[in-house]
Amino acid sequence: MASGVNPVFPAPSSVTSTSRSRSSSPQKLGESTYRSRTLFRAGIYVDVVNVPEEVQDRINTALGTRTADTVTLSDLASKLQQKSLKLTAAQAGEADWTSLLHDIMEQLMPSDLLLAQNRDWQPDLKPKVHQPSFPLPSVPRKRLCDQGGGQELGCSQSNMPSDPNPPDPAAQTVRNGGQGELQLDVVPESSPNRLAPASKTASGQAPMTPFLLKTPRPDICVGIADDSLAQALRSRQVANAKYLLNDLQEFRGLVSDPGVTPLYLRFPFCLVEAKSGATGGNLYQAQNQAAVGCASAIGMLKQLYKACEVPLETASGQLLTFSASTEGPVCELWAHFWDEADASYCMANIGIWRTTHKESAFDFIAKLSSILNWGSSTFQNSIVEKLVCLGGHDTQFARAGS
Repeated sequence: MASGVNPVFPAPSSVTSTSRSRSSSPQKLGESTYRSRTLFRAGIYVDVVNVPEEVQDRINTALGTRTADTVTLSDLASKLQQKSLKLTAAQAGEADWTSLLHDIMEQLMPSDLLLAQNRDWQPDLKPKVHQPSFPLPSVPRKRLCDQGGGQELGCSQSNMPSDPNPPDPAAQTVRNGGQGELQLDVVPESSPNRLAPASKTASGQAPMTPFLLKTPRPDICVGIADDSLAQALRSRQVANAKYLLNDLQEFRGLVSDPGVTPLYLRFPFCLVEAKSGATGGNLYQAQNQAAVGCASAIGMLKQLYKACEVPLETASGQLLTFSASTEGPVCELWAHFWDEADASYCMANIGIWRTTHKESAFDFIAKLSSILNWGSSTFQNSIVEKLVCLGGHDTQFARAGS
């Protein structure tokens, strides 16, 4: 870096994000800003230590669920250790570590669960973010861009545009303190890509929304297989069991499959966000992504319980999901839950392991196996009970209208 350039807010550069030096400082600044500002405004808290007793009991129940047999666990632990040693020596990237965890989890999962990898979730599932009530354009746009923490901001490279005929904003990008390129979201009236008219402030500037959560795209997510839930509902004599989940999602807005395109899994309860320190990733990034993904998954559960008229004060201990955040061979497990008293999504650490050690790999896999089996049993049973309730309601509505 040339002398005289501010190391925190560097001047715009023509160098692309792929050719920049992989200095960790800007990325850490962006992720910490994102957590302390945007996640905070969304009511998402990482590394909570004061877990309510009821929630802790349910976490313990999940971790105490039976595992796969000892032979299977030993074989998979040996595989995980050996592959971890090879990938670490090769300085492998995120895709290789994700693929390894994908293979391990597929062999651990009960048959009534389904796994999806690198699939976009619906943006509307994200928790709402509190926005400032005062006009934001009074804050210089450059400062908002520099402090945005790598979010999806509406930023321009200048507060005073000099080009009377700017190019289409869909093709414009800005540099953001070493964080990569961000799409502009302030679109002029004449743009053919404009979706809706933007209101103007007294100064004539379009208002900006600087605090936006990144839409989840988990490296791995596990949920209940579509067919498994339909079969469970049929066994409970629920009318139109085969179509109930689709009907609820398409006509009553009760989302159970989070994918932009169908994942054919319902109510994801276990997510994995994998990073590689060798290629610039870190646990902090993985934790942030897991926090938003699991908060979105809990939001789906909240809607289900509300539809069944279950008070969230009594159901908060049941609004529980899990995640693994990894950086190479370093793996963390987290429990995510809804705190109704504080109206917040909380993320509590379960433990941390290094899978290049066989004992550590075995313990990590055993914990993961318990969580997956909990999802196949206790978690799935609670979902079925709520869907039976809704199926009964829908049947009553159908009779009333006939």
